Amino acid sequence: MYDPLFSVLAVLSAVDGLRNASSALNQSSIVIITSVLLIALFLLQRFGTRVGFLFSPIVVTWFVTTAAIGVYNVIVHNPTIFKALSPHYIVRFFMRRGTEGWGALAGTVLCITSSEAIYADLGHFTRLSMQVGFISLAYPSNILTYAGQAAYLTKHLDNENVFYNFIPKPVYWPMFAVATLAAIVASQCLISACFSLVKQSVALDLFPKVRLTHTSENHEGQIYSPEVNYFLMTLCVLVVLGLRSVDNLGHAYGVAVIMVMFITTCFATIAMVTVWNVWLPWAVLFFVVYASVEGVYISAVMSKIPQGGWLPFLVAVFIGLIMYTWVYGREKHHAYEKENRVREQDLQTLLNASVKRVPGICIFYCDFDDEIPPLMRHYLRNIRSFHKVVVFTTVTYCKVPKVPHSERFKFSNFDGYPGLFRCTALYGYAEERSLRWRTFFEGLVDNLKLQMQFAIFESSRRSSDGLPASRASSEDVDTREEQAGTSAQNDQYLGPLQDMESLQRAITERPVLVIGRTRLITTTSGLGNWLRKSFLDIIYRFLYSNSTSVAASLKLSIPPANLMEISMLYEV
Repeated sequence: MYDPLFSVLAVLSAVDGLRNASSALNQSSIVIITSVLLIALFLLQRFGTRVGFLFSPIVVTWFVTTAAIGVYNVIVHNPTIFKALSPHYIVRFFMRRGTEGWGALAGTVLCITSSEAIYADLGHFTRLSMQVGFISLAYPSNILTYAGQAAYLTKHLDNENVFYNFIPKPVYWPMFAVATLAAIVASQCLISACFSLVKQSVALDLFPKVRLTHTSENHEGQIYSPEVNYFLMTLCVLVVLGLRSVDNLGHAYGVAVIMVMFITTCFATIAMVTVWNVWLPWAVLFFVVYASVEGVYISAVMSKIPQGGWLPFLVAVFIGLIMYTWVYGREKHHAYEKENRVREQDLQTLLNASVKRVPGICIFYCDFDDEIPPLMRHYLRNIRSFHKVVVFTTVTYCKVPKVPHSERFKFSNFDGYPGLFRCTALYGYAEERSLRWRTFFEGLVDNLKLQMQFAIFESSRRSSDGLPASRASSEDVDTREEQAGTSAQNDQYLGPLQDMESLQRAITERPVLVIGRTRLITTTSGLGNWLRKSFLDIIYRFLYSNSTSVAASLKLSIPPANLMEISMLYEV
């Protein structure tokens, strides 16, 4: 919730400066202009970081110009304003104002925003670069800017829009352009961070699978997700249309920021104890110091909940419900598959005399590369036939930009079962995830042939060296394939030559891609079951059916005649 709120507030605050220049613009016009800019910002996300080289000059220009304007206002309005840096004055402020001073803290939260995200920048920058950038540029610029605004306010107490009013008239429009560009750059950075968070959540299976496109072959972390992008765009536009004013957005953003700070403190304390093995009293001291300060701010911003501060909690509950339902459903899904998976020793029972081996090759898509899903048992018990070549296939993405074609497919066979193979297809993170059936199938078959040829060569070499090797002539293959259709005894398998002959004949037939569609259902009754039904039968089913997967991309590109979808109910 923190990321989209910042984008909305930054852009709306920048555009709000137009009202200072033109009294003809009302709040509705500002809302419309902000919505248009936000839509344009999100539509440009698909181009990735192609304009990223402009970000640094814009940010540096922003810090330098705002600091210069701050110094100008200090000199013109109140050169003694730097006395405010002394803690003495904040103590006096609270002593004089009491609870009113405590309530004023809610309005100062926005002055410390982005400090809660500094730790996260360690994922992109070194500690030294962050220290140099903060101490030499960001911190001095902010101090001078706020000092200038405070100096201006000492002479203009009734002013509401301080930032644009403290800008000298000759540089108003250039600063308006810089402020708008800086707001867009800051929003862009947080939107990209949101994509990274979703990617990590998907990798941990904590969030429904969404389409992820890498916009750079050199940096793994630069990604784009169309579904997440358009969801954020819709959410931002709705927030602008709903809250409308900078004040209401500021309240919502302030609540989100201080809650992020407190949650970060809690997790950092846990990490200190459980991961970094910090001495417990030091971890407790860290928590007490930071949590006490954040607790005061939290108590102050709670008064802003009725004025827009409710929004972060609403969106957090919505996203939390999605994640909880997904995790709960996946746990039940995995537990059922683990309990009912087909083991290799079960194949002999399944491939009995009543199962007929039919010509052709079947690509049986699996989510996991270490097991045969229960869908296989369901398929054999109901279809009662099996292709002569079956490849249980799983697609995995690696932490390299691209995987060479020669290393893409890794195969293993099922000892003693002719024509049965397991395949893991490897793809790099920068490669297109919408796989095309023809390219995928041809690559799989070509690599399977190469493996079989190597296996035949190894078998021949072992035989010539006097070592035992399984061999089969082409005349034996026809007889053994007929026997394999009536039984699955290990002694019928004659070796890689038999597999090669089977594959050569299978590829002349129409290939088939088998994709499973599973659905979790609850079978017990009672109040608890009603809640489970709500999560599993309604929400999880919707998330699962709309999540993006490799199987779904293959399904879109395969001719209908080559596709077989099998549905199965998982009773949990």
